Amino acid sequence: MNSGNQNYFLWVVASIAALGGFLFGYDTGVISGALVFIQQHFVLNTLQAECVVSSVVLGALLGALCSGVLADHLGRRMMLLLSALFFIVGTVAAMLAWQVWALIGGRLIIGLAIGISSYTTPLFISEMAPANKRGALILLSVVMITSGEAISFLVDYGLAVTQSWRWMLGSGLIPAVLLLLGLLLLPTSPRWLVLKGQAKKAKETLSRLRGNINIDSEFEEIADTLNVQSFKWRSLLEKPWRKVLLIGIVLGVLQQFVGINTIMYYGPVLFNQLGFADTQASIFATFIMGVVNTLMSIVALLFVDKLGRRRLLLYGFAIAGISLLLLSYVLPEIGSRAESKILLLSLMVLYIAGYSLGIGGLFWVIIAEIYPLQCRGFAMSIVTAIQWAANFIVAVTFLSILSYFGAATTFLLYASVCALGFVFCYFFLPETKHRSLEWIQKTWGAS
Repeated sequence: MNSGNQNYFLWVVASIAALGGFLFGYDTGVISGALVFIQQHFVLNTLQAECVVSSVVLGALLGALCSGVLADHLGRRMMLLLSALFFIVGTVAAMLAWQVWALIGGRLIIGLAIGISSYTTPLFISEMAPANKRGALILLSVVMITSGEAISFLVDYGLAVTQSWRWMLGSGLIPAVLLLLGLLLLPTSPRWLVLKGQAKKAKETLSRLRGNINIDSEFEEIADTLNVQSFKWRSLLEKPWRKVLLIGIVLGVLQQFVGINTIMYYGPVLFNQLGFADTQASIFATFIMGVVNTLMSIVALLFVDKLGRRRLLLYGFAIAGISLLLLSYVLPEIGSRAESKILLLSLMVLYIAGYSLGIGGLFWVIIAEIYPLQCRGFAMSIVTAIQWAANFIVAVTFLSILSYFGAATTFLLYASVCALGFVFCYFFLPETKHRSLEWIQKTWGAS
C-alpha cells in the first residue's frame, strides 16, 4: 500500500465518520425554516416555540453527559453506531408528530444522537489521524456540520412554498441511514484498542491507516503513554489536568455565548425583525449565512495545520467581535432601503466568517487533542455537555432577550464575549499543532 492509498483510506474513514457531523448540523439547522410553519400548524406561543427548538439542545446535553464513560468502555465506533440509530428513531418520531409534545419528544431523541456524535466524531477522527493532518481531518467533521446546516436551510427554502415542515424534518433520514451503513465498514480506533489491551489488532489497524509508513515509533509512543501514567477520571479535578479541563469548558461556553446559534436556530425570525418581511426571503438570507459558515470552515481546514489553532482563534474572535460591534452600532439607523439590508447582511457575513474561522471549529479540534487517552471520552463528554448547556441557555432565552433588549443591545453583548475570548486565548491557550496526542498528554500532564 503506497502513501496515496494511505491518504485515501484515512480520508474515507474520516469522511464516513464525519456524517455524524453532517447530521449534527442538519438537524440543528433544519428547525430554523420549519419553525415558522410548525408555529402556524400547532399555534405555538413563544415558550412553546423555544421548547421545540431547545429540546434538541437539551437532548444533546443529556446525550453528551451520559455517554462519556460508555465511549471509553464500549469504544468510539460503537457510540457512533448508537447515535445513528437515535438519529433514525428521532427523525421518524418528529416527522410523524401529531401533537407538539410528540414533536418535542422526537427532537429530544435527535438531541441525544447529536450529543453523542458531537464529541465522538472528532474523538474518533483524532485517534485515527497522524499529528501533521489531525487538525484538518477533525475540521472535516466541522465542515460537514456547517454544510449540513447550509443544506438544511436550502431544503427549508425549497420546501417553504409547500409549508411542509414534516418533509423538512423527515429529510434527515437519508444521511442518518448512510451513517449507519458506513460505520459498519469502519475499523475501531487503534488507540482505544491499545487502551483495551488489544495490541495486535491495534497495530494492524494503525498500519492500514498509515500505509507504507513505518508505524513502530508511533505505536510505541501510544503504548508508552499507558505504561508511564496511571490515570483515573478523578485526576481531571487535580493539578495539572484541572487547568486543561477548564480550558475546554471555557472554550465551549465561549463558542455558544458569542451567539452563533441565534442565527442557526432563529435565523428567519431574526431576519424578519431586522426588516426582511417575506418568510422565504428570510429563509434564503439564513441559507447565505450557512454557505458562508461552510466556506470559512473549509478555509480553517486548509490553514489549521499551517498557522496553528491559537492564531486562527485570535483572528476569528477579532473578526467576529468587530462585526458584532458594528452591527450593534448601525442597527438603530437601519432603514427599509435595499442598501440597508445589504449592509446588514454584509456585517452578518463578516461575523459568521470570524466565528467559522476560529472558535466554531477549533473548539472541537482542541478538545479532541488535549485530554489523556485513559479518559478522553469521559473528559470530552463533560466538556461537550457544558457546551450544550451553554447552547441550551442561548436557545431557550434568545427570543425573550431579543424582545426585551432589542437586536442592537443583544449583538453588543455577544461582541463583549468575543473580546473575552480573544483575551483568554491570548494568555491561556498553548499551541498543539504538529504534536502527537501522546506528546500533548505527557507534556501537559507534567506542567
